[in-house]
Amino acid sequence: MSTESAPGRSDRHLVVVARSGNLDPVWCVYLHQGNPPRERRWTVGCFNGDDEDNSLRETVWAAPDRIRMTTEEGMVHEVTIAPGGRPDRYVSVR
Repeated sequence: MSTESAPGRSDRHLVVVARSGNLDPVWCVYLHQGNPPRERRWTVGCFNGDDEDNSLRETVWAAPDRIRMTTEEGMVHEVTIAPGGRPDRYVSVR
């Protein structure tokens, strides 16, 4: 598991969790917005390692309101975060 705060935003955290799927690893990216006890959590994307090219290589903050996720194959997925913390979409790579 890795955690990274958004640039200039102590109330916004990116969390990447690697877990085992049925046979292959699955990487899930979550966004935590706010502080306990009112913290909210959204799933930003999940990447299934069934095909090595779909594995998650890197997840970074591209800006305080944008997350960039890159697969081993080099596919780039960017998700924009609304002011309230909700991602504009969910990315699923299988």
